[in-house]
Order: sequence, then structure tokens, then C-alpha cells
Amino acid sequence: MPPTGFAPLDFLVAMVMPSISNPIIELWDNVVFELAEKAKDKGIKGIDEFLESPGGKEKRYDFAKTNISQDTLNKFLKGEFKTLKELSDTQNNLRIKMNNYEYESSLIYTLFHYIKKDEDVKKDLIIIDTIFINEKN
Repeated sequence: MPPTGFAPLDFLVAMVMPSISNPIIELWDNVVFELAEKAKDKGIKGIDEFLESPGGKEKRYDFAKTNISQDTLNKFLKGEFKTLKELSDTQNNLRIKMNNYEYESSLIYTLFHYIKKDEDVKKDLIIIDTIFINEKN
């Protein structure tokens, strides 16, 4: 069983039988995702706080956020990206083409995403959980 990144839980899992540890891990997963749901209700600020929490730093999920432009969002919604890396590469190319102020001003959306293990195909899936519209100050 992979470590959760939460030391008390990892210790407990290591000390009990796997048949007991699986429900404990599942309970921890439920707690982490419930915290993520509550964080989303608070918008970007809530997500930032969640990403700094033990649940948000959970290595098994690799929770993260990515700021993107309208052009990148349009391509994403059209299905032009097969991976998050392709999306990130597009954003990086945009950064090279624009001056810093223009680039930073273009980042009007934030994707909140995480990794989910797909046991059927034995690979990691990137789940785009939420798309936020960034507030302009």
C-alpha cells in the first residue's frame, strides 16, 4: 500500500493488516476529497489554502492548479490536448511569444486538477476537476 503522506495514517497503515488498511486508506481519500470540495466553494483562495494543507500535498493525487489563457481554454474545450503536458507546452509557447505583462494579463482561467489511478488500465489519469475564472483586482 503506498504511503499517504500523512505520517500518523502511514504509521497506522504499516502496523495493521492490509485487509484493515484498505478501508483506512479509503476513509482518508474521502476526507481529502471532501476538503477539496469545501475549498472549491471558497474559489481560488480556498484552493490555494487546500494546496498548502496535508490533504492538498497528498502525493498520490498530485493536486495542482494551472493558469491558462482564453486561447488555451478554447483549445482544451475543443479536445485539442491529449495530455496536461501538451496544454502546459502551449502555455509556455504563449509565454515566449508575449511580453510578461501581456502574458500575465492573459491568464484569466485556472484549472484545478489531480491524478487518479485507473486500476483497470493500470495508469494515472489527470482529472481536470474545476475551471475557475480569475478575478481581476
